[in-house]
Amino acid sequence: MHVHEVLQFIEKAVYTKTGKHLNDLQRGIVEGTLKRQKYDDIAENCGCSAGHVKDVGYELLQMLSDVFDEPVNKQNLKSVLERQGNLNISLGDKSINSNIIGCVNMGSEQTTHTP
Repeated sequence: MHVHEVLQFIEKAVYTKTGKHLNDLQRGIVEGTLKRQKYDDIAENCGCSAGHVKDVGYELLQMLSDVFDEPVNKQNLKSVLERQGNLNISLGDKSINSNIIGCVNMGSEQTTHTP
C-alpha cells in the first residue's frame, strides 16, 4: 500500500470516529512520519515552523490513539496502521521524492484517463 492509500485509510478511520477530515498539515505529518522524517524536515516541506508541526503532530498522534484505541507515536505509527488495517505499507524507492508538494491535498482519488 502506498502513502496516498494509507492516507485514505487514516482519513476514513478518523472521519468515521470523529466526523472530521485531516487537514493538509496533518496529512503531511503522517507522510513524513512514515518516511521517518524529523519534524524539522516535515516543517520545511510544509512551509511552517518546526514548533507548529510538533504541536499539530502531538495532537494528531493523540487523535489517532483515540481512533485506533491503542497508543500511537512517531515510532510505532507504521506498525499500528499495518495492524489496524491489515495493511502492507510500501514507501517506494527512497531515492524518489514523493512528498506532498507544499502539503496541499490535490484530492484523495486517483484520476483515470479514458481514451
